[in-house]
Amino acid sequence: MELTIAEIEERMLPGSFSEKGFLGIGEHLEEVIKKDTQTLELLGIGYSNLADALEAIIKAGEARPGWSIRYQHFSIKAIIYPGFQICPWADSSGNKQCTSGGVMRHASVDWTIKNHKNGMEMSGPGMIVHLIREHHFFEGEQSPYRIDPLKLAQLLDLIKVEPQQFNIRSFLKKIKNYFS
Repeated sequence: MELTIAEIEERMLPGSFSEKGFLGIGEHLEEVIKKDTQTLELLGIGYSNLADALEAIIKAGEARPGWSIRYQHFSIKAIIYPGFQICPWADSSGNKQCTSGGVMRHASVDWTIKNHKNGMEMSGPGMIVHLIREHHFFEGEQSPYRIDPLKLAQLLDLIKVEPQQFNIRSFLKKIKNYFS
């Protein structure tokens, strides 16, 4: 059974499939996805590129859960919890995991990654790999679990812009001009 956007949004609100929510009150799934899609298009990066790079680092961290380990020029600390987070796109509430893209991995993991080349550090849920790859979703702006696609691309060295050199105002102006 395919869910409607309204049903998925209902699942994403705080207190439904997640205590803090995948979307905030008043946020709309299609608008959030559209904005993030525009960002990736401007950066010239695909969803799979981000998901694959992030997943490789998370997998390295899962080999030694709870420890900060080195993987290439990154440090990764993965915490694995009992149970797993249900994807809001799953067919059945609470009984089945989402089957988009096959088996979903990392749904019981939280991670912190530091890039030792550019000094950036981010934390997030392991399930974000699946959400990015299969649903093109980075979580809503109001979600404490949101992973900003620009910052993730910088963290993973998929764009060669040092954080201190990146001018967000200039980038936002380019986005505005792109859609004018």
